[in-house]
Amino acid sequence: MDRTESITAPTPPRVIARDAHPPVSWRDSLRTKLMLWFGVLVGVLLLIGFVVAFLIARQQIIAGAQERTRYEAAQTADRLLASMESVRITGAAIIGLFNSLALDREATIKAMEALLDADASAVGGLIALESGVLPDGLPMAYYVGVDRRGVANRDLIAIGYDAHRQPWYRRTLAADAPWWSEPYFNETAGGHWMSTLNLPLRGPDGRRLGMVSLDVPIARWAELVEPLHHIHGQRPALFAPKGTITLHADPNIALKTTLERYMAAAERTDLTEMAAAQARGRRFEFTHVLPTTRETRFSVLEPIGDTGWGLQVSMSHKPLLAALKRTIAQLAVIVTLVSLMITLLVRRMAARITTPLSDLTGSASHFAAGEFDYPLHQTERRDEVGVMARAFDNARGSIKRQIVEIQDMSTARQKLESELDIAREIQLAMLPGARVLGADEWRLQANARLEPAKAVGGDFYSFFERDTHTLWFAIGDVSDKGVPAALFMARTMTVLEIAAGRGGSPEIALQEAAQRLLEGNDTCMFATVLCGLIDARSGELALASAGHEPPVLLRADGSAEFVDLPSGPPLGVVAGEHYPIWRGRLRNGEALVAYTDGITEAFDTHQHAFGGERLLAALRGGTDASTLCSALVAEVHRFAADAPQSDDITVLSLHWTGNDHAPPDQRETQRFRVPQDRARLAELFAAVDEALVQARVDSALIGDVRLITEEVMCNAIDYGTEPGVEHDVSLELAIEPGRIELRFRDDGTPFDPLSQAEPDLDADIDERPLGGLGLHLIRTLADQATYVREDRYNVLHIVLLRPTAGD
Repeated sequence: MDRTESITAPTPPRVIARDAHPPVSWRDSLRTKLMLWFGVLVGVLLLIGFVVAFLIARQQIIAGAQERTRYEAAQTADRLLASMESVRITGAAIIGLFNSLALDREATIKAMEALLDADASAVGGLIALESGVLPDGLPMAYYVGVDRRGVANRDLIAIGYDAHRQPWYRRTLAADAPWWSEPYFNETAGGHWMSTLNLPLRGPDGRRLGMVSLDVPIARWAELVEPLHHIHGQRPALFAPKGTITLHADPNIALKTTLERYMAAAERTDLTEMAAAQARGRRFEFTHVLPTTRETRFSVLEPIGDTGWGLQVSMSHKPLLAALKRTIAQLAVIVTLVSLMITLLVRRMAARITTPLSDLTGSASHFAAGEFDYPLHQTERRDEVGVMARAFDNARGSIKRQIVEIQDMSTARQKLESELDIAREIQLAMLPGARVLGADEWRLQANARLEPAKAVGGDFYSFFERDTHTLWFAIGDVSDKGVPAALFMARTMTVLEIAAGRGGSPEIALQEAAQRLLEGNDTCMFATVLCGLIDARSGELALASAGHEPPVLLRADGSAEFVDLPSGPPLGVVAGEHYPIWRGRLRNGEALVAYTDGITEAFDTHQHAFGGERLLAALRGGTDASTLCSALVAEVHRFAADAPQSDDITVLSLHWTGNDHAPPDQRETQRFRVPQDRARLAELFAAVDEALVQARVDSALIGDVRLITEEVMCNAIDYGTEPGVEHDVSLELAIEPGRIELRFRDDGTPFDPLSQAEPDLDADIDERPLGGLGLHLIRTLADQATYVREDRYNVLHIVLLRPTAGD
């Protein structure tokens, strides 16, 4: 028996009233929606296809037309240049024959006639010579024409035309190179528009003898440009050196205006850049829109060599795209008709699908009312409708089971929330309470506040008394949130407190913690930590950071600043790293505030971070450690307003009051980083000397400090480090009444200078071995000297018990 029979056989189908499930209207029918959606989808795809095809074809057509325009412009410019160059060569040949053969008047005219007749472009030419150039000593101004081109010879002097006084003659006589004239109507050369090439005539010695000019009809240029008119949509224009529009498609423009005047009259601002390129004789191509017709054109300006002439070839986009638009329109009509036919076919196919779906919809409505035993049909079908019907069938039993499971999950969730609340209370109970260390002359308050973002979090803080006047403190942030972060936080606190309880410095505590937390850290979690020690008697601080945010130093006057604290890597990442120590002191009424990134990275509803500037502003004017913590957390909540808390919030504060005047056992400490270049050691020695002078140390004692510092630092650089490797070498100078301490620290190879044998000072200098005198000098000058190897560092501690000047 199949599953359908087991469900439907025992219970006959119930009769449902006709109005219980009214039929679906055609507007809401699935078949209508399928038809419409398919039509829309096909239409959109076709539209996208047509647009893409049109754009691609349009781009290819325009690109091809532009390439052809460039080619035609370049070819025509080359033809014009070849014609102009032949005229120049003819003129140069006339000048060369005249100079080389010392021709007389008649021979000069004959030579010109022969050369002009051989030139394909020039129709005539003028030779004008100064007095005294020809053998007869008379001036010459003779126009030689080409008979077969309808131009006759003329002696201009004989007809009374004074060519030597004309501006073009004076200009050519003073010129150093040939130049082309603007187009002009030439009566002498047969009444045609001409352009003249004017060439200065110089003698072999460079003396100005006169000029030669050759006339070329504008019609000659028109013949060379004529092929451009045969390309549909293409229009050429030829510009003379001074901008005269020599050739143009519009006869009302050609030879009647200049490019500049035409642009002003026709308001052709689209030609501004081209006009500038023509004036400079440079090639230029651009796409522009005609202001009046809004027609798009692509134009190329080709300079004709260095003659000053320019050829513009312009191609209109309109005729190029007209055929493409017609083709696209025809295809659109055809595809639209095909799409309508397909849509109607889809509607008929959808009807075969929606009928059984309507039956399933009726059964589903009964299921929604909780009637899970209502008969279900269509389960025998082998298509998707049958799969859906069988899925409904399986869903009936599954829903019943899930209702029971949901009730069980709700009970389990309540239990989990209760356990998390207990875990939160246990975690908060692990944190220490406020501390107050005090005597008559000094008082240290330590307070902290932690608010997890979830039930449990990864932030922590800790402090405990090492003795009656020394407080250890730490604050940290684990890289995760929730239960995993809380477990790693508890482990981190335990490891840190064990390391700190051994009496080591903050640096050693972080090094040990880094080693322990790396062991078995398969989840690759890590924690940033700031820890330190404070002497409650004097306010002296020692801090070390493992990738944590820098704390804030709050002055007694209300000003606040971040502590420039060097940092090592977070705990749990690597082992054996160095965590530099920062030393300082709290003055009377000052406070140190440490925090986690839940403070600076608290966000408001606009995703703006609280940031460092607001942190400094919120700390101004604090009176005690508890008030500082509460005020800062309250300001963060006020800033975040209704935004959810994104991270754990933790803040720790130390507030110190006491005597700012240094007690007898207090000292002034300075730290110097030693350059590893011996040439720069003078900077270190000068800084140490300056510190001693400012502390009013006796000059003799300053000299002793200098000798010791020079010997130790030079040995550390010369013998304790590897060439090319960056090493950590430092000097800590502590000055107090009657006592100066020098603490030299380097990470070079282990070396105890105090264990070296004393040199034999009584031996002859030739028999005495090299070295040892410097170390002997240190032992002699120092009142106390000790050496230890701390982790990977050589530490040499030297004390000089001498009174300072003025004591």
